[in-house]
Amino acid sequence: MQIQSKGGSMVLDYYPTKNAYNVTNPDKVLKVLSFKGATMIKRVISMQEYVNDVYTRIHEFNYVDNNVDHTNVPQFVSNYKEDYNV
Repeated sequence: MQIQSKGGSMVLDYYPTKNAYNVTNPDKVLKVLSFKGATMIKRVISMQEYVNDVYTRIHEFNYVDNNVDHTNVPQFVSNYKEDYNV
């Protein structure tokens, strides 16, 4: 899923995750925050955090759903580190 701020300068992408054995993890989502085209933060969040984040940003901050579907591209994430500052 991809949402963006009303002005378009901030974009959030959410990807499903997988482990080193190529097994999809249904409880974790990779959140990628980009500002003016530059990736700022990558963070692994829980499915509940994902649902709450998207709902809040769309309904309270007027973010726009870009109808981009990332469900077919799970991203590899390590179980050891959950915040990635780029």
